[in-house]
Amino acid sequence: MASPRKVQANRLNAKRSSGPRTETGKARSSRNARQHGLSRPSLEDDVSSDALARAITAGLLQQQSTSTVHELVRANVWLTQIREVRHAMLAALLECPCPKQMKRLAGLERYERPVRTAQRRVLRRQLKEG
Repeated sequence: MASPRKVQANRLNAKRSSGPRTETGKARSSRNARQHGLSRPSLEDDVSSDALARAITAGLLQQQSTSTVHELVRANVWLTQIREVRHAMLAALLECPCPKQMKRLAGLERYERPVRTAQRRVLRRQLKEG
């Protein structure tokens, strides 16, 4: 439990950092997720996901639970999307090398790290079961 002094400090900090206040700031903030599209949910029910699920199931050579296959497909679809975004960012960086583009490129790790962790977790679980 936080001390009363810490709670008071947190409340004061929260009052100072409450997000954008102007309409311009709010409009700009609302577009943050559209920089590369990775934070928006994607449609995972497309044909390529089904094909990937069949390939994973065939590659494992044993009957897997649908949740396991679904987790692996989701991770691989996300990694593919991240790879495509990284490729586009690298191309833009070659055209116009600027620090802002470098920072955005480095920020992709925020999306890639948890996906790779989830993928490793599923694969480790499979190794223990198999």
